[in-house]
Formats: sequence, structure tokens, C-alpha cells
Amino acid sequence: EVLPHVPIEDNLLVHCSGSIPLSSIGKYSKNTGVFYPLQTLSRNRQLRFAKIPVFIEANSEENLNKLLKIASRISREVSVLDSKSRLNLHIAAVFACNFVNHFYTIAFEILKEKDISFDVLKPLILETAQKVQTMDPANAQTGPAVRFDKNVISTHLEALNGFPGYGDIYKKLSRSIYNYHKNR
Repeated sequence: EVLPHVPIEDNLLVHCSGSIPLSSIGKYSKNTGVFYPLQTLSRNRQLRFAKIPVFIEANSEENLNKLLKIASRISREVSVLDSKSRLNLHIAAVFACNFVNHFYTIAFEILKEKDISFDVLKPLILETAQKVQTMDPANAQTGPAVRFDKNVISTHLEALNGFPGYGDIYKKLSRSIYNYHKNR
């Protein structure tokens, strides 16, 4: 909405999205690029940008070199990635971050209902995150779905009756985990 009204002319125009292709801004400038930091950003959270991977793309070698120079001043991890690959990276990040955080929210709500502090899950959450630093995520998978423990799954689903929608999520994810692992 705003972009058509900004006098950019031939200046380097850059967006920071993981899912928007470089070509989407081509009609606004002859010089375009993407500067995509792969990190969750929240207000009031300080981040060390030196460790955040930054993915860049540009419509010319000259513009790519400009972005590389800027990105290298901010992060030690800079890579060139085309729009299609960046889209897949963004999808993977949504699964690894946004969806996982929503599961934390669901867990928080389930525990709150029974007056149990979410803090009891924090060591489990940390161990899960630490495991995938050294293991393939598929090999780190545990729980009733990976072993298709129908009794535990059934008990969990019954207990989730008081939480609208959570049972459906539980079923779909359990089926997905089971299907992924059954032929490994």
C-alpha cells in the first residue's frame, strides 16, 4: 500500500520477508534485494544479531555485493538463497518456531486448567531443543505417537474433551508422527 507512494527511483529497495519473492518488488525499483534474518522477533527482547543467520538475494551481482557487505557487518552467518528456497526455509521456520510456540500455548492452557505451573515443562522443553542440536529430529522423537500406544493416546483424547479443538490437533499430529515413523 505504501510502496507505490515512496519515491525510490533507482535506489536499492530491499524487503526482509522469508515468504515474499524478490520479483514482487521489481516494479518499484531497478535495484532490488532481500535481507532475511532467520529469527523470531518479539518486542522487548534483545537479540545478538551476530549469531542470527541472514539470507540475502538480489537482482544483480552489484546489489548482492552491497547486501553481502551490510549483512556481514551484522551477522557472522550470511548466505545467498533464492526466493523458492527461502520460501521453503520460511515454511520450515514456521513449523520449528511458530507452531511449536502455539503448542506451548496449548500446554500452558491445559496446565492452567489444573493449576499446574507451566514452569514444570521448561526442563523438558530445553532438553528437547538441546537434543536436536546433536541428533536428527526424527531420531529424537519420543512419546505415545511414535510407538503408537493406542491406550495412552485414547486416554489423552478423552482427557482433552474439555478443551475444544485440542483433541483434533492431538489426533492429527499423532497420526502424522506415527505415519512418518512406521516405515523408518
